[in-house]
Parts: sequence; C-alpha cells; structure tokens
Amino acid sequence: MSLKVIDKNIKTITTNAAKLNVLIHQTAMLIMGHAKEHGDCSRALTLVNAMPASMRRTMLVAWFDKYSPIRVVQTNNRVGILKATAKNYVEWNLEGADAEPFYELAEAIPEKPALDFAALVEMVKRLGKTIEKKIDDGAVVDTDIESAKALARAVSGLKVERVHGQDNVTSLAQEVLSAAA
Repeated sequence: MSLKVIDKNIKTITTNAAKLNVLIHQTAMLIMGHAKEHGDCSRALTLVNAMPASMRRTMLVAWFDKYSPIRVVQTNNRVGILKATAKNYVEWNLEGADAEPFYELAEAIPEKPALDFAALVEMVKRLGKTIEKKIDDGAVVDTDIESAKALARAVSGLKVERVHGQDNVTSLAQEVLSAAA
C-alpha cells in the first residue's frame, strides 16, 4: 500500500466530512426555521439520530439548546419545544445559529475524556444510589423491590482495587466470578 493512496483517502475523508458538516448545518437551520414557524421540531431528533455514530451528535444537540427552545433528549428519544416560561428557555436565534454552525462548538464542548479507575469506581457507587432512588421513587415493580435492594447493596458494597498486570487481572476476574456464584 502506498502513502499516495493513504494521503488521497485522508484528503477525501476531510473533504467529505466538511461537506457533511455543512449539509447537517443547513438541514438543522431548516428544521429550526420550520419549528419556529410551525411548532414542529420532530425532525431535530430525526437528524440527530441520522448522524453517523462517529460524529459528535452532542454538538448538534447543544447547538439546538444554545440557539432555540428546541430540546432533544437522545437517552429516551424525545424532542420538544420549551415553553417561554420554562427555566432553561432560550429565544429563537436563527441569525446566531447560522453564524455559528454546530460543528464549531467543538472547542466549547470537548470530547468526553477516557475514564480512569477512580471515575469508574465513582460510577459504580452512583449506580447503587441510583437503584435506591428508583426504589424510593416507586419506579421499581413491587415484586422486584427486595431484589433491587439486594442489588443496590451488592453494587454499593463492591470493594475493588486497581489491578496491575495480567496475572492480577486473571485472579481478580476469578474472585469476582466466585463471589457472584
């Protein structure tokens, strides 16, 4: 494989990515204009979901948040327009949105950094608390409440140490499997 082919492919990717960004921005502007005029923002969610997984969809969602009352919630596939009385309401700003395309928000919205061990441990702690809150809020089926409590205790009670080296990984995995059995 020659470097000429690799360089040509990289140039094509760069050109196509730039063209795709412009097309997404133009489409988002059309969606925002349509939503302002007709109160229908359903295509905002459709556009976000249509973007390739490798693209930074969060930038487009943040762009809608910044320049309009359109709110896209990917976690539960919902979209809507905030009422003017809502806490996080933002006035329609089509001029500002056109001047700052969604892909330029990359500086303000950095990629999420890779998680280190401490962050992973915190994630596990939060999971136990989240399960407890779901129980308290009545969001767990009655017949599964005791099992959910046991699960929350088990997750909250996990004691894990940072592992260094393959031998430690294997022995830790065996300990976790035997504890789960």
